[in-house]
Amino acid sequence: MKLDESKRMTIKHPFPPLYDKDSRILILGSFPSVKSREEAFFYGHSQNRFWKTVAGVLSEAVPVSIEDKKAFLHRNHIALWDVIQSCDIIGSSDSSIRNVAPNDLTEIFDTADIQDVYCNGAKSYQYYEKYQEKKLGRKAIKLPSTSPANAAFSLDKLMENWKQICQPLKIASGEISPVLLKWYDYNARILPWRSDPTPYHVWISEIMLQQTRVEAVKRYYDRWMDELPTVESLAEVSEEKLMKLWEGLGYYNRARNLKAAAATIMEEYDGELPGDYEKLLSLKGIGEYTAGAIASIAFGLPEPAVDGNVLRVFSRLLAEEGEIGKMAVKKTLTREVRRVLPAERAGDFNQALMDLGAMICLPNGEPLCDRCPWESVCQAHKMQRETEFPVKAKKKPRRIEERAIFLIEGKDAQGEDKILLHKRSARGLLSGLWEFPNVEGSYTLEKAREQMKVWKIPDWQQENIEPLGEGKHIFSHVEWHMTGYHIRLKEIVKDADWTENDENWALVSRKEMEEQYALPSAFDCFRKRL
Repeated sequence: MKLDESKRMTIKHPFPPLYDKDSRILILGSFPSVKSREEAFFYGHSQNRFWKTVAGVLSEAVPVSIEDKKAFLHRNHIALWDVIQSCDIIGSSDSSIRNVAPNDLTEIFDTADIQDVYCNGAKSYQYYEKYQEKKLGRKAIKLPSTSPANAAFSLDKLMENWKQICQPLKIASGEISPVLLKWYDYNARILPWRSDPTPYHVWISEIMLQQTRVEAVKRYYDRWMDELPTVESLAEVSEEKLMKLWEGLGYYNRARNLKAAAATIMEEYDGELPGDYEKLLSLKGIGEYTAGAIASIAFGLPEPAVDGNVLRVFSRLLAEEGEIGKMAVKKTLTREVRRVLPAERAGDFNQALMDLGAMICLPNGEPLCDRCPWESVCQAHKMQRETEFPVKAKKKPRRIEERAIFLIEGKDAQGEDKILLHKRSARGLLSGLWEFPNVEGSYTLEKAREQMKVWKIPDWQQENIEPLGEGKHIFSHVEWHMTGYHIRLKEIVKDADWTENDENWALVSRKEMEEQYALPSAFDCFRKRL
């Protein structure tokens, strides 16, 4: 069609660029269409597929209003501008452009750390090469035009080409979800709580799995469900039985929080966990990850469940350079998980991420990239920097504590062999748990004998005292270096620092210790020597 030269007009670009200091990519058009000039914003023609294409690539809803479009661009760190500042043009026709005066792009590059420049269509790319590439010293990447005139490209084909903007934006492309789910369908771990994922089963398993290996959790989970199969039974269990069921899992407040939350569920939700993310989050001991896991796996709600495994996977997937311990980085990665979370299979997707982190994208060593369903899209893998992610702050060294542990045995008034246990303070490390009597400090055998006198155990009562060797236990911020001593008494001393009426001390048989009293794993190295 021949253009009507009488309609050629000299037009100056009528609105400013959109960018901010956080912009990571710059997308350039050639010159705004008539409709865009009327709206005073980019890609205003209803048949231009720019907004549908970019929103589709980023797995977001298509923004409609200009304010929504601005928020969408800022949120996703996208800068928009055009190559041409003014020109002679007929209507919206790029082919009619004459007498070009280019825009000065340096202000954008001076303000933001632009990683890549993309040109929306051939004309934009042509003018950028001619007027701006040399000045800026930056090559641009040509993308197929989103204009309705580019009929050769369907929306799906446009999205396939435009998905490359995800890399510099550190954004996960929506296409990765079906790939992971297909992998999960064939490779999912067989776990007891997955066979019947009721809200209660998911809740208990997820709390147990915090800071604990899956293989270790399996037997604890089965024993727990035999003893406490319902929320009601958990709410009513005694403290001693609760601690015994949890013995060896560590982080014992997790168990206490379970009981407290169960009481709330009985009082406020008729014994059923609520199928609402915010209500789950309000329960004691349930954080964002656990609430997301229960909501998605048990109730099918589209909520992400982001733990350390998931953060590691996504930090490698997106080559996230920020420290993983910083809240801003966690929020960014959580947003990216939510972006690609398939609403129809949210629980499966969250579990697939857990399995990917546990089986393939391993911590503390080389991940098994050749087995990973995301190998082709993982940015860390492309750069061969897998082990550099996630980026972690240097850990502070653990505080070393020297302790002497005393295994004290003797006969009670009935002549039965008993072991002396002590209950720790209700506050602090291992609060409220039973332990072998112990004192802080480095102890020799002679000093151990002196400690017996401090506890009012005279030499004549000590049938035998012998060293048990050394042991070590690592907590998150402290490390116990322990020396053990076994003391055999002729009889339990009546006037010592403990009495039968003091609830913080207990004389127990070995069978009672094994079946009723919860001792933390910190004492296992000496417990085994009894």
